[in-house]
Amino acid sequence: MMAHPAIATQPKSVLSSSSPVSRFTASASPAQRRLEQRLREETRCEVRFDPAARGLYATDASLYQIEPVGVVLPRSRADVAGAVRIAYEEGVAVLPRGGATSLSGQTIGRALILDCSKYLRRIGVIDRERRTVEVETGLVLDHLNAHLEPLGLMFGPDVSTSDRATIGGMIGNNSAGARSLKYGKMVDHVETLQVVLDDGTPATFGPLDESQLAAMIARDDRVGRLHRVVAEVVERNRVAIEAAFPRILRRVSGYNLDEFVPGLPVRPAGWLVEPFRFNLARLIVGSEGTLAVAVAATLKLMPKPKAQGLVILSFATLIQSLESVGEIVETGPASVELVDRTILDLAARNPEYARYLTFVEGRPEAVLAAQFHAESDDELRRMTDRLEHRFHGRAGVLGVRVNLKSSSKDDFWKVRKAGLSLLMGMVGDAKPVAFVEDTAVDPTRLPEFYRRFQAILHRHGTVGSCYGHADVGCLHIRPVLNTKDPRDVEKLRSIAREVADLVAEFGGAMSGEHGDGLARSGWNQRLFGPTVYAAFQTVKQAFDPLNRLNPGKVVAQPDPGADLRQGPDYHVVEPAHLMFDYTDQGGFARAVEMCSGVGVCRKTDGGTMCPSYMVTRDEDHSTRGRANLLRLVLSGALPADGLASDDLDAALDLCLGCKACKTECPSNVDLAKLKAETLYQRYQVKPPKLGARLMARLHEWYPLASALAPIVNSAARLKMTRRLNEWLLQIDHRRVLPAFVTPGRTFRAWFARHRRELDQTQEGGTARIPQGKVILLDDCFTNWHTPSVGIAAVRLLEAAGYQVELAGIPCCGRPAVSKGLLDVAKRLAEVAVDRLEPRVADGTPILGCEPSCLATLADEFRDFKIGPRALTVAQAARMADAFLADPSCVPVLPLRAPEAGEATTIHLHGHCQQKALWGNAASLTALKRVPGVRVEALDSGCCGMAGSFGYEVGHYELSRALADRVLLPAVTRAAQSSEIEVVAPGFSCRSQIKDFHGQAPRHPLEWLASRLESPSTST
Repeated sequence: MMAHPAIATQPKSVLSSSSPVSRFTASASPAQRRLEQRLREETRCEVRFDPAARGLYATDASLYQIEPVGVVLPRSRADVAGAVRIAYEEGVAVLPRGGATSLSGQTIGRALILDCSKYLRRIGVIDRERRTVEVETGLVLDHLNAHLEPLGLMFGPDVSTSDRATIGGMIGNNSAGARSLKYGKMVDHVETLQVVLDDGTPATFGPLDESQLAAMIARDDRVGRLHRVVAEVVERNRVAIEAAFPRILRRVSGYNLDEFVPGLPVRPAGWLVEPFRFNLARLIVGSEGTLAVAVAATLKLMPKPKAQGLVILSFATLIQSLESVGEIVETGPASVELVDRTILDLAARNPEYARYLTFVEGRPEAVLAAQFHAESDDELRRMTDRLEHRFHGRAGVLGVRVNLKSSSKDDFWKVRKAGLSLLMGMVGDAKPVAFVEDTAVDPTRLPEFYRRFQAILHRHGTVGSCYGHADVGCLHIRPVLNTKDPRDVEKLRSIAREVADLVAEFGGAMSGEHGDGLARSGWNQRLFGPTVYAAFQTVKQAFDPLNRLNPGKVVAQPDPGADLRQGPDYHVVEPAHLMFDYTDQGGFARAVEMCSGVGVCRKTDGGTMCPSYMVTRDEDHSTRGRANLLRLVLSGALPADGLASDDLDAALDLCLGCKACKTECPSNVDLAKLKAETLYQRYQVKPPKLGARLMARLHEWYPLASALAPIVNSAARLKMTRRLNEWLLQIDHRRVLPAFVTPGRTFRAWFARHRRELDQTQEGGTARIPQGKVILLDDCFTNWHTPSVGIAAVRLLEAAGYQVELAGIPCCGRPAVSKGLLDVAKRLAEVAVDRLEPRVADGTPILGCEPSCLATLADEFRDFKIGPRALTVAQAARMADAFLADPSCVPVLPLRAPEAGEATTIHLHGHCQQKALWGNAASLTALKRVPGVRVEALDSGCCGMAGSFGYEVGHYELSRALADRVLLPAVTRAAQSSEIEVVAPGFSCRSQIKDFHGQAPRHPLEWLASRLESPSTST
């Protein structure tokens, strides 16, 4: 790694990066330039050799960091062959890469990276009779299963990273996942592979019977010679192979030479074993790209189970849970998964995952979850009853929970799949480190193995969390170490050696599914012995004589304590003056380092994170990519202008500030907060543009725009004005800015009139006694653009018996935060706290209509280092519909059912920041208070507007694409049906829909107010 300067005492040091530090190379060598030029001229690949791209691809989800030569994103299989051929001719290594969720460092190295995840994701014809499908290797597993679901089929291996793991990555790792007890590993499901050999030659490997193999071996071409070498190696070393390979289901270390010895590989119980056929595809599986580059595969499919159930057992001690695994397996589950207390406690402290801990009984040290598959509900009930009855009331079992309806989506799986990221979200430099976390042994020996493993950790003064696939003896035990401390790096090496010895003693595998990579390749000679290891070397030499395919993995001796992402010589330079408080994360740099690289932000279906990645599929525009660039800048690794770096600014530019990563990322990497801070630091060197300065102070010029509303609104629609706005304010000319209301029609003006009317009514003696007082946040958007929303809120709150007061603050500061003008935002926050804190100290709530503005009070006010008074205001902030949904606050709300011709189904498009901080549940509950309606939340992610983001030059296409994903089609369907109505609480969301659909939907409060039984007509 690199040497870096000490922590700075002046902000200039991080912004200028003038200190003499080792960096990623800023300029390419002549050889690199020649390679880049050829790739651009001779292929259709996206080609990136810039320092930022090399920095982005220098890491994966592992401990390690190595700068690549360059990056290409092939658009076709021919592009892969062309890129490999060019690299071969130029003497450069190549490294295929999918989602880069690898935990062992398989997908990083000093090589040309082939990122197949963006374009190589096509699905071919499905043969329903043979149950096979051909796919390209960049395809994400969840996308394949979504395509198969209507046919009643699925792909067997089920990795926890299924929403971003690619088929190619699963092939490289020989992945398995939670259901391997029933469905085995990738090698059991790959029928044929289309590959590119080291020199760019395309080849197809598939099953061969004896006569076909004889004909193949007789061929004098490259493919024939490879078959001949492998056949000879296996025959010559057959006895050693039979003796060396662990007799367990979960072994993915080394090369799969056991697949060429009939009857040797361990298959799942009850597996239908086909007649032996020689198939080099089975050798490529698990080879981590060191033998060939896979570009397409024919996969075997499985029928989707007709019924699924989950039985979750909470155990007082972890050892008791491990001792019970064998008995649970006897009842016939498809999987038995374990989660320990460390992960449960981390989930409890995570805003997103705390609500998923519904499966826990008492305070267990471990939870085991048994997933059952059956052909009928009756069969499923018999299977789960058998397990439940065995363990109900048993000593050490704190509780048994059964789910027979939606078990595949049970809250347990959300926590289990997030286990790694939750662990990596631990605050501080010491983290649960992945390097011996993938051991596998005979499940019957798990209790003894676990005790011995923990004894090793204890001797080294550390502990390890535990989760994983208990049913097949594959536990992920991650020692807690600080890799920045040289003493802990030595502990890492020592622990690795001792664990390797322990695994060998137990006849197990160092890797049950995560692969060898940089972390474990060095133990293969120790585990397999010299004869089999020499056979591995012979195979590698035959496929890759020049060592150009992902060198340094499988048959190599990498030091597991070298090339660390954050090693002893890793240091950061932080700005001396930070606007936000990062105490909870251990500081600004540690907040950035919370990103472990597991890539949850790379999912493209479901949830909100990360909006720009969902459209672009570029690593730069994932939360992981942005966090990586920030880390590289802070550590001095990138030759740029520190936090004023244009590369960093470009990556952050497409961050919409949605806050989804704050909760959807299990490590809670809050990129919206980090972006705002980084922009503020950048502005100390490079002042913001006029458009950003005006947006940050919209509360200052909105009154003037309102006073001139007829002129401003008319001018905004003129083509000439829009062109001027684009040139002057960076507002895209295809956008029309929202219309203003005149001063007499603002929400505040209406409220003043309304209060006078109420006062007159009270003097007449007809006012009812209120339930209490609430403060309504009269935000800028509601006041000057959509006063009807505020009016609806007042109507509803008064109908519930509350006296409404307005907050009366100049602005919450949200626009200034989003633009990085944090000094402006903090001043507005201080004014707001001064005005609001005395009014809410007695428990009076602050209710908001606009989620982004209320989120500023609830979130940023806490971070501005204003003091405990800001916390009082933050804790008082609630969404108005959440307040109305709370029966303790609003026991009764007089709402009428829809009449004939009115919508009976309401689709809610939730605002990103509301979903991130509070979720949609309360909004849905409020809407459900209307009798006779069905309410659903759209899984529509981000609308694409995000405040001013969608208006700005350079964002229009992305903004439109985000709206087109789910939201606009849903709005179109609703417009075609009188029974469906879409509602949206966010002003920017409604503006986005209006821009592209022609009519803005109603705010949920407007829809609820329209359902009041006796709405007032006062205006």
